[in-house]
Amino acid sequence: MNNALVTSNSSTFKAQPVQVTMNPGSVESPSAWMQYGTSPTEIILATAVVIGAIAGVVVSIAFLLQVLVPAMQKNSTQAKK
Repeated sequence: MNNALVTSNSSTFKAQPVQVTMNPGSVESPSAWMQYGTSPTEIILATAVVIGAIAGVVVSIAFLLQVLVPAMQKNSTQAKK
């Protein structure tokens, strides 16, 4: 291995300051996203909540039918006797 490549004189390299300018009008604040409801994360979360609520209603109706149908069939067979 060549030692000349490994060792370097750090005094020859000087850091130059870099000035970064940002246009404040191009970046929208997160509070505006929440105010208008246009944040992608907020839209995904709202969609997931709606899908979960619909699934909950469907499962509740399925359990209700699971209980009511046998009870209704039992009552209808007793009424025929």
